[in-house]
Amino acid sequence: MIIIKNDNDKKLRKEIDSRLANFNKHHCKWFLEKSKSNSDEYLEADYNFLVYDNDNLIGGAIGFIRYKWYFLDLLYVDEKYRGKGIGSKLIHEVEKIAKEKNLIGVRIETWDFQAREFYEKNGYEVYATFEDCPPGTIDNFLRKRF
Repeated sequence: MIIIKNDNDKKLRKEIDSRLANFNKHHCKWFLEKSKSNSDEYLEADYNFLVYDNDNLIGGAIGFIRYKWYFLDLLYVDEKYRGKGIGSKLIHEVEKIAKEKNLIGVRIETWDFQAREFYEKNGYEVYATFEDCPPGTIDNFLRKRF
């Protein structure tokens, strides 16, 4: 008999994650090639950039590398520092590390009231939108390929 139950055991979550990763490694050409070559391209890594005004943290770009892409998870600049080029400098640092690592590009997600226009001005294109997540909001998915 098959039973489905709600279970938030982290150990079991890791087990499912491991099983899916194993499946992916055997069915995705890129994973197969990287596992045979012992290349560091398969490795995941965090790359964060923080901005300070003296000792005061005023912003940052938080992200990670996975699957030959830089996932820009968070980009924030304190409101009183916006419009001074800090966000563009952060994007430049993200793109610099992505290019140094020979990545395909950078991916970002932003809500409609946040910074879609900012990313588009910096060469990013919307490749998908997701409405009502959260309700009443449009979630924009953008990328920049190199």
